[in-house]
Amino acid sequence: MQEYQERFYSSSEGLKLYYRDYSGPWEPTPVLCIPGLTRNSRDFEAVASHLARTRRVLTADLRGRGRSAYDPQWKNYSVQLEAADMTRLMDDAGVPRVVVLGSSRGAIIGMLMGTFPGVVSALIHNDLGAELSPTGLDRILESVGNEPSQPSWDAAAAALEVKYGAMFPGVPQERWLIFAHALYREEGGVLKPDYDPKIGDAMRMSTRNRQAGTPSGLWPLFDNVLGCPTLVIRGENSDLLSAETVEKMKEMKLDLHVAVVPNRGHVPFLDEPEALTAIDDFLGTLEDY
Repeated sequence: MQEYQERFYSSSEGLKLYYRDYSGPWEPTPVLCIPGLTRNSRDFEAVASHLARTRRVLTADLRGRGRSAYDPQWKNYSVQLEAADMTRLMDDAGVPRVVVLGSSRGAIIGMLMGTFPGVVSALIHNDLGAELSPTGLDRILESVGNEPSQPSWDAAAAALEVKYGAMFPGVPQERWLIFAHALYREEGGVLKPDYDPKIGDAMRMSTRNRQAGTPSGLWPLFDNVLGCPTLVIRGENSDLLSAETVEKMKEMKLDLHVAVVPNRGHVPFLDEPEALTAIDDFLGTLEDY
């Protein structure tokens, strides 16, 4: 794995937040990797090391995840504040403009950042589109904040295989173990999911608000970034991003780049050859020097 520097910065409320800085070439435009709802910077180790051969890469721990501080006000776990945190990360890193590689929720944050003038040069969505399939959304709502501790790394890897194996067929045991090390932390002799469980409360509240009519749909957000070069990576077995949604997005954005990763659900690991090739090819189309 490529070496990186560990950095901390402060949110507008004074929370201590963490990111990794893979110091590749400063030109072309750096890539900012934003993780999914309960993930962290470790989720991007493979793809960040790969990309850092040709450009600088920043990988974030959002507030309440990984090494970033938990927010005592759990209602602050919102994409709006997390997008604001990412601009402060960019200021700390001395980066005026980025390509955002967002996994799931990270892609929503990336689209929101894409509405800020001059901040985002391109977007890469890892298994996230302008519409969320109810099956996957219900699965996430049920599990987030309610995931049990595990007694060992082998047990954690086995639990992940039970949970995700049907959507990720053929993944070897050692890859589940790597996945476990990205998702859990050791505390008091047991392994716990490496995020604030209150994030689940915030997401469920946000979902209830949307169902009650709060204007927070993703199609309007996608419409606002139609002019931004975009790659969508979809897991072939995804239960959150459907092939039909991708086709609708292509109808709205004729120059949309799309890649499908076989034998992967939500979300692809991004160490798959299909994912890495798609990202490399997409970045090669950008005039971002």
